[in-house]
Amino acid sequence: MTLLSVENLSLSIHGTPILRDVSFRMREGEVFGLVGESGSGKSLTAFSLMQLLPDGSRLSGRAVLNGVDLLGLSESQMCAVRGRDVGMIFQEPMTALNPVQCIGDQVAEALIVHGAANRADAARVAREKLNRVGLTQDRFPLSRFPHELSGGQRQRVCIAMAVALRPKLLIADEPTTALDVTTQAQILELLKDLVAEERMGLLLITHDLAVVAGMADHVAVMQSGQIVEQGETGPLFQARAHDYTRTLFAASAHQPNRTALVTEAPLLQVRDLRRSYALPRRTLLGPVPRVDAVKGVSFTLRQGESLGLVGESGCGKSTLTRAVLGLEPVQGGTITLDGDKVEPGAMTPALRSKMQVVFQDPYGSFNPRHKVARLVSEPFHLAPAPAAEQRDRIAAALTEVGMAPSDMEKYIHEFSGGQRQRIAIARALIVRPKLIVLDEAVSALDVRVRAQILDLLAALQASHGLSYLFISHDLHVVRAITDRVMVMQAGQIVEQGETESVFTAPQHAYTRQLIAATPRLDTALAARSA
Repeated sequence: MTLLSVENLSLSIHGTPILRDVSFRMREGEVFGLVGESGSGKSLTAFSLMQLLPDGSRLSGRAVLNGVDLLGLSESQMCAVRGRDVGMIFQEPMTALNPVQCIGDQVAEALIVHGAANRADAARVAREKLNRVGLTQDRFPLSRFPHELSGGQRQRVCIAMAVALRPKLLIADEPTTALDVTTQAQILELLKDLVAEERMGLLLITHDLAVVAGMADHVAVMQSGQIVEQGETGPLFQARAHDYTRTLFAASAHQPNRTALVTEAPLLQVRDLRRSYALPRRTLLGPVPRVDAVKGVSFTLRQGESLGLVGESGCGKSTLTRAVLGLEPVQGGTITLDGDKVEPGAMTPALRSKMQVVFQDPYGSFNPRHKVARLVSEPFHLAPAPAAEQRDRIAAALTEVGMAPSDMEKYIHEFSGGQRQRIAIARALIVRPKLIVLDEAVSALDVRVRAQILDLLAALQASHGLSYLFISHDLHVVRAITDRVMVMQAGQIVEQGETESVFTAPQHAYTRQLIAATPRLDTALAARSA
């Protein structure tokens, strides 16, 4: 039975065409995948169904859910539909949740707003839904706040909120993009179980072809606001009739052409590093408990080498990274960069300039009020250059990362996600460092842009002799861009070695668990054809 029928959906914003004649159908209990690169119109298709569009939007076509055209409803009528008939899980749970409201109240809110329960009953249902998504009462009371949860746990709260009223249609917009592989596998399995139990339809929006191949019954491929190909997932992915679909598949399996320039000279040396945090006292006069986030970690990064660091959320990757960058004190061990000791408050500008960082979210790491020229020039306070030379170096850095010198007069909101990440790399290059720390630098990018950024990183490493410390939960990316890899669990390095050796023949049980949890396109397609 057809649950949702979308016919000739078109959208323009301030006269600019965004969506063009988008049409597809979904059945009850079906997972429908919507794939494409950033800017293809995937998310705006979902926002159109929910009528969550900016001012200046003009929407036409039909979106019939169980006999009701969603596009013909007024705002007050849509308020009754959202949450009750259509639930939505957004990409970033921390921005989707209210930071000053406890999780129990946030899940119960939909029930109260729709008049489906009083406060007492809504709290009881909230407890049931949180239990269902794996946040049980013994560890996650209703009084917890979002900042007290990990990324995967926050996403589970968002799922509980979205399914609290048992909607007919659930829209999941990149629900696992920022999650590690084991958490991603748990969230996807949870969504699959909910679809089977509730007989709801799931519209899964993602750029990860392996996830779609393993989850979706039907799939539609979007390019430039249009669906260029759609059908049953297995046959469509096997045939790949459209050029764009073939391009996406090629990008997902892309391996950058890397030239090995590794020397034996050590650049970064970490010895027996220990970092712990104080926790709140359990009693007024009791001892201060501590959690050991990093427990005796040691490794060496050589000049010209790419070293990967992988592990699930909470394993200590970020804590170790902040220590390496000299941003946090440590309780034991030493860190040396190019022979000089790294420690907070005691690093000279010259030493800091040898190490730069590229963050996961380029938009969040830039001041939106400043133009690109000022943003890229920020590291000059570490290694000053004459004013006359600065603009030339900014232009050269932008050119190196595939941008135009004229881009220095623009603001960061004028660029796509991939372009922002290129600008972030230009900022890291501007003082000519020896080491660049890449913290989930490509995890939020679609497959085509990710392939371009990986090629760029490989080219820059070859031309500048850079060393990379590459932190990521995406094992495919780590395998493609690194020479060696370290696997971190519970604050310790449990396995390290040549990247291909570790991935081909993992020795530690935790490494095998990570590799098994990673979605693989070839495996998913083979399972469908079996």
